[in-house]
This record gives sequence, structure tokens and C-alpha cells, in this order.
Amino acid sequence: MELTAAVKFVSLNRFARSSGLFGAALLLIMQTGCATPSLGPDDPLASFNRASYSFNAGLDQALIKPLTIGYQRYTPAMVRRSIGHFLDNLAEPATAANALLQGKVGEATNTGLRFLINSTVGILGTMDVATTVGLPLRHEDLGQTLARWGLPDGPYLVLPLLGPSNLRDTVGILPRWYLPDALSSIDEHAIDVARYSLLILHRRSGRLHLDPLLSEQPDPYLFEQAFYRQYRRDQIYDGAPPDSPGGSLEQGLFED
Repeated sequence: MELTAAVKFVSLNRFARSSGLFGAALLLIMQTGCATPSLGPDDPLASFNRASYSFNAGLDQALIKPLTIGYQRYTPAMVRRSIGHFLDNLAEPATAANALLQGKVGEATNTGLRFLINSTVGILGTMDVATTVGLPLRHEDLGQTLARWGLPDGPYLVLPLLGPSNLRDTVGILPRWYLPDALSSIDEHAIDVARYSLLILHRRSGRLHLDPLLSEQPDPYLFEQAFYRQYRRDQIYDGAPPDSPGGSLEQGLFED
């Protein structure tokens, strides 16, 4: 199967909006004729993963999707864009730190400048002024950093509430709960609830239009698993993965 178009799309957008990128890349893969992708490695945790996938899907249908539909219907598009910019801005210090840990000094510097510009001129990050002056949004996380350091991805995981991951990326998630950001100094439980609720609704709203496409898949679990592996591989290699698969960073991808 032909993946060139999908890979190029991911490389051009590289997590500009995590949900929107996921959605558009899925759409491109569907258009190239890919149904349920075949998987290279075994899935040793398949029983747990499928149970977790079913739980997440049930929670989504019962609660998250209805709330997201309301959020999208009653919140003006301009406000939703500002929320997205604000959430992206909160993640900038983590991106800068991980870029530095990966030896990407230029990217770390640009991300720091983005944070400074958008936090001030961009009114606390609600406007993405930095992109208009040539500092586009990047995304780096600890999972990517560990991969660049040579840590293998480990078995595929579907985390309750959080969705697709793997052992390495799950380890990378843990520090997010403890590292400070602009809102951490506000010791208010309500602030945390509002923040993560907005994050969930914002990301889910970017995928609502994909629901019919995903429902047509013979096995949505397998499709999501294969896409996640390809998606993360592209992020790790900054949109330019090696041509020839081989090695821990390149397992479990779509087969031609």
C-alpha cells in the first residue's frame, strides 16, 4: 500500500494540532485505499488493550462525544481557536526542554521565543503571533526524547482514558503530571479540572468529522494501533524517517 502521501502530510504539519493532524492523516490514508493496516510485531497485551479500547470507546460515546458536540456547537470558532492557542502555549516550555535534551538547540531557542512572544504580544497565548513572524509551532515530548536516546518503544498499550501509547511513551507521560507550567502555581483544583476538560474537548472536537470514517473500518482497534505507530515514528524523526525500516524505532509500521 502507498503511504507516501500520508507520511508527507504528517511531516508538513507535525503536530500543529494533535487532533487535527491525526484526523487529516487518517483521511489521507483512507483515500490511498488503506483499509485495516497489517501489523508487523506481535501485540502481547492485546487482551488488555482491546478491553481498554472498548472502555474508552464507551466513555466517549456516553460522555465525551456529546459534551464535545455541545462545545463545538455553542462555542464560537474564534473562541475555540484561542483556547487551542492557549493550550499549545502551555506546552511550549516542555517542548523547548525536550528539544534541548535531544540536542536541537535551534528548535529549543525558537520555541522559547515563541513562548515569550505569544505569552506577551499574544495575550497569554490566546493568539499565535509567533507563527506570523516565522516561528512555527513544534512539538517535542519525553517519549520522543527517550526514543532519540535509543530506548525501544516496547509493547503497544491502550491506556484507560488516555488512549493509544506504548511502554516508552507511557513512561514519558508520567513527568507531565509533576513538571510545573504557567498554571501550576495556582493551587486550585477547579483550575486543573477546567484545564484538562478543555484539553479533552478541544482535541476531540478536531476529530468529530472522522467518526464515520473510523466506523467503516473492519477493526478500528488495529487501524488505530498501526496509525499510532506510524504517527509516532514520523514525530521521532521530525517528518523525515529513514527509507528502510529496521530497528526498535521502526517496528510495527504499515507493510507495503
